[in-house]
Amino acid sequence: MSTFHYRDKPSSKFYGLFQFIFDYYNRALFQDRIKDCLIVITRRKNVMGHYSYRRWYHVEERETDELALNPSMFVRFPLIEICQTIVHEMCHGWQYHYGSPSRPGYHNAEWAEKMQSLGLMPSHNGEVGGKTTGQRMNDYPIRGGRFLEATEKLINDQVFAGLYLEVNPEILSRITQDRPLFEQVKDLALVQEQARPANKKQKVKYSCGCANVWGKPGLSMSCNHCGKLFTA
Repeated sequence: MSTFHYRDKPSSKFYGLFQFIFDYYNRALFQDRIKDCLIVITRRKNVMGHYSYRRWYHVEERETDELALNPSMFVRFPLIEICQTIVHEMCHGWQYHYGSPSRPGYHNAEWAEKMQSLGLMPSHNGEVGGKTTGQRMNDYPIRGGRFLEATEKLINDQVFAGLYLEVNPEILSRITQDRPLFEQVKDLALVQEQARPANKKQKVKYSCGCANVWGKPGLSMSCNHCGKLFTA
C-alpha cells in the first residue's frame, strides 16, 4: 500500500489552518468550552460565515455543530476580519450550549454581551455607534480588548505562520524579519486574488453615422447607404 501524504493536500492545508485558529481561540478566549464542530465551506451570497446547531450527526457524540466560512470573502476581507468571523460564530456556539439563543440568525443582547467581553463590538453596520443586536450583524475589534491581544499572539505564533504561508505561499516574498508577522499580514487578504488576463473583445461596434454594425476587430468596410467608412 502506498503512503499518502495528506498534509501536502490542498484540503489538509486549508482546513488545518482553520482548525488551528478555532482551537487557539477556544483555548485563549473560551477556556476550551466550545464544543468541537465541523468546519465547512459555504457559498451563500453576502455571508462571511454562519453557525448551525447540531447540523451533523456524529456516531460517538450524536450531534455535531457546523461552523461555515465563505471563501469568496477571503479575497475581499483582511485576515483579521476572517479571525473576527470565526470568533463571532464561536460566540453563537457558546450561546447554543451555555446560553439562550433567540430565533435562528438573530443576534440578541446575551450574544452581544459575550462578544464585548471577548473584545469584539457588535455593530449592524460595522461602525462605531451601530446597533449591537439584530438579524444581520457585523463587528469590529475593541482597542485594547482580549480579541486583539489574542489575535496578535496567534498570528505571531510560529505554527500559525507555517500554516498560513502554506495556504498563501506567494506572501513569503513579502515577509520581512524586521517586523512581527501580525503587523505584516493582519490587513492582507487570506487568499490572494490572482491577476487574470483581461478578456479580449470578440466583437467590436462599428458606426458610420447612420448605422451600426458589429464585427471582429480590424475590419475595413463602408456603408452602402451613405458611402462613409465604418469606424470602431
